[in-house]
Amino acid sequence: MKDIRNTIAHEYIEEKLTEVFEEVLQYTEHLIQIIKNTLNYITKKEN
Repeated sequence: MKDIRNTIAHEYIEEKLTEVFEEVLQYTEHLIQIIKNTLNYITKKEN
């Protein structure tokens, strides 16, 4: 995921951004699950 972030930050050719966007979409579901898990962890620690 770090590599994708670096690619996005340094990609200036619009045609390549389409390819990068498709790769980002592949990670979206996984990232959302990580966020949910993190929020659940924080909520349990506060109680």
